[in-house]
Amino acid sequence: MLSQLVAYTQQKGLGAEPGFTTKEIRWLAGVSADGRFTELIPLDNQARTAPDLSQPEMIGMPGALRAMGYEAEQAAHFLADTCAVVFGLAERDAQGVVKKPQEHAKNLQKQATFRLLMELAAKDIPLLQPIAQALADPAQLQAFLQKLEAQAQKKGTEKLKPTDKITFFVQNRCVLDFPDWHDWWRRFRAQAFARPEASGAMPSFATGELVTPASTHPKVTKLGGSAFGHALVTYDKEAFESYGLSQGENAAVEEQAANAYRAGLDALLEQAETLGEMKVVVWYDQEIPEEDDFFRELFAPSGEAEELQALERARTVLQAFRTGQAPPNLRNARFFAAAMSPASGRVMLRDWQTGRLEDFVTAVEAWFSDLAMVRRDGERLAAPPGLNRLFLSIQRPKTPEQNFDDYLKPIKQLQTPLWRAALNPRLPIPYAAVAKIMETHTAEVMTGAFGEALKAQKPDAAALGRIYARMGLLKAYHNRKGGYRMSAELDLNHPSPAYHCGRLMCLLAQIQEAASESDINAGVIQRYYGAASSTPSLVLGRLTRLSQHHLAKMAKDAPGLAYWFNSQLAEVWKALGKNLPRTLSLEEQSLFALGYYQQLAFSRKKSESSQEKENA
Repeated sequence: MLSQLVAYTQQKGLGAEPGFTTKEIRWLAGVSADGRFTELIPLDNQARTAPDLSQPEMIGMPGALRAMGYEAEQAAHFLADTCAVVFGLAERDAQGVVKKPQEHAKNLQKQATFRLLMELAAKDIPLLQPIAQALADPAQLQAFLQKLEAQAQKKGTEKLKPTDKITFFVQNRCVLDFPDWHDWWRRFRAQAFARPEASGAMPSFATGELVTPASTHPKVTKLGGSAFGHALVTYDKEAFESYGLSQGENAAVEEQAANAYRAGLDALLEQAETLGEMKVVVWYDQEIPEEDDFFRELFAPSGEAEELQALERARTVLQAFRTGQAPPNLRNARFFAAAMSPASGRVMLRDWQTGRLEDFVTAVEAWFSDLAMVRRDGERLAAPPGLNRLFLSIQRPKTPEQNFDDYLKPIKQLQTPLWRAALNPRLPIPYAAVAKIMETHTAEVMTGAFGEALKAQKPDAAALGRIYARMGLLKAYHNRKGGYRMSAELDLNHPSPAYHCGRLMCLLAQIQEAASESDINAGVIQRYYGAASSTPSLVLGRLTRLSQHHLAKMAKDAPGLAYWFNSQLAEVWKALGKNLPRTLSLEEQSLFALGYYQQLAFSRKKSESSQEKENA
C-alpha cells in the first residue's frame, strides 16, 4: 500500500518534500513595506503550500533552538500558524476574561518562538523583514487587533478566532506563494533537526531500496476526527519494537517516501467517499478516463432513466474489455482500494484490495445487477442506491436527537463486509444485514409506514429509496448464496414456498381492500403480517377462507377484477402446492418480504394498465 501511495503521489505530481505540506489558511494579515499591519483579508480556508514540522520535530524544537544559542520554551510553526500563536489571541468570556489561562500562557510562549523564527528568516530574506518588524512591535499589534474588533462589531463581520490559521499578505501576494523562503526553511530544518548517521541502511517498506529510515512519519491530516492528524505507521509501544530496533527502524521508510505516501493519501482523502464512519478511497496505477472510473458510481449512481445509466455504462465498458476494444492501457490498468477510519490518533486500515480495472468494473456491474429492484409502480427498475445510502437504509432513519456514532452502533460491524461484497461478486451479503433489515422492515409494515410510503400520491423519495434499497439488498443476499437467481420483478417460478406465501399475503390483503368500501387493508396487514411471515399455515389459511366471501361479492359488482384475483390466487396455490409451511426461518421471512413487495408492484402495474384501458 505504501508503495502504491508513493507511486500515486509521483503520478499526480503532488508536492511531497519533507518539511512542506498543504495547509488551509483562513486569514491573511496585510503588512506594508515599512512594517505596519494594514488590513485583514479572508481566504475562506484556501489551501496553500506551507512549512511543516512533524510532531517529533515540534517536540524537539525548543531544545534545537537552545542548542543553536536561542531561548525558546515552546515550539511554533513557521510563517503560518493559528491566531492564538501569531497574535496571542485568547478565547474570552462575555466579561473579557480569558477562558483557559494556562493554554493562553503556553500560546504566548509559542508566539515568542514564532517571532524568533521570523527574525531569523528575515536576516536572509528581505521579503520577510516587514513582517518581522511588525510582529516585533507589541503596541502596533495590539492596536491592529483592537481595530479589527471594532470593525467586526460595527459591520457585523466575522471575528478572528484563536483556532483560525493565519499568514501574511505582502507585495500584493500571500507570503506562502513566494518561493523566497523555501531554501532558508530547508537549511533551518537540516541544521535544527540533524540526525546522527545511522549504523546501517535498511530496505524501505515503500520503495524496496536500502535507505536510512525516518525516525517518525508525518501524520495524515484529511481523515477527520482530530485537528492533529492521524499516524498511518506507528511504533511507540514496546510491543511494536523488536531486535533492539527503535522508532522508525521497525518500519523502515525514508523521509522522502514517508512524506510522499502522506501527501498521496491526504489528496485521496480530500475526495474520499463515506461509508458509515469509514473513508473509502480508490485510485489507479495510471490515468483513467472519467467515464471508466466507476468508484463514484458505487456511492452516487447516475440518475434514474429509461435505462439505469450506471449499470448500462458498466456493461458497455465490460463488453469493450471482453471483445478487445478497450485501449491497451485500460486492459492492463490496476486499481487500489482502501477503507479506513480514525482511531485515537491512528489510522485504522479496515480494508485493502487491489486488482485489475476490468475486475473493478465487473464488480460494479454485478453489484448493481444484484441490487436491482422494481419500483412501486411495477413499470421499471428503481435507481440503484449509493453504497452509503444502502448501508444507512438497513435500519430506521436517524432521529434529530440521535448522536451519529450512537446511531451507527447497531450496524457498524457491517461497514467493511458490505464494502468487500461490493468489490467482489463472489463474497456473500452478511447475514447480520438481513437480520437487521427484517427487524426494520417488519416493524414498518406493521406500523403502516411501509404501506403509506408505497401508496402516497406525492412520493416521499427518501422513504421509497429505503424500501428499494432494503428489498434490493435482500435479493442480493439470496443471489449471492448461489443456486437460484432472483429477478428484480415478480418471479412466478421461484422455488421457495416462502416467497409465494408473501405473494399470497399481498393478494389476500388487496382482495379485502377491493371488496370493502372503507380502507381496511392497513388493518389487515398490521394485524396479520408479522404472524403470517413467521407461521404462515396458522394465518394464511384462515385469511384465504375469509377472502372467498369477498370474491363472491366482487364477482357481482366487478367480475373482471374478481376473475383477475382468482387467476392470481390460482397461480400462487399452484406454486405452493397443497400445504402451507408451518414456520419460516429468518431467511425464508426475507423471501416472504420479497414476494409480498414484488406482488404488490405487479398488482399495481396491472391495476394501472386496466384503468388506462377503461379510460381509452
